[in-house]
Amino acid sequence: MPLQRTETYTTSGTKGSWNCDPSIAPFNVNVAAILTGGPVSYSLQYSYDVLDDPLLTDSDAQWLDSNDIPLGTAASGETNFSTPIARIRIVIVSITGSLKVTMLQGMSTN
Repeated sequence: MPLQRTETYTTSGTKGSWNCDPSIAPFNVNVAAILTGGPVSYSLQYSYDVLDDPLLTDSDAQWLDSNDIPLGTAASGETNFSTPIARIRIVIVSITGSLKVTMLQGMSTN
């Protein structure tokens, strides 16, 4: 079964990260952020840090901004990662309605 996660956000802030499986080959993660209500300003970030030590948190990771869903995105967006990453997270600057985020990662073909 592929990795799949969906969550709807209604508050601003940096949300907890979701893990990907960078060992799956070929690597392929799709992320969609669908605006389901009023105005929003948000971004998608990703990290190469796996955080496999139970004492590590999101603040220990180095985060990069997505080119497809950068800071200040105000509409629905989607992106695909075809090179291995370890985690994704949403950063919401402001929100009036809601933002539904879905991540899908396929299984290995090996």
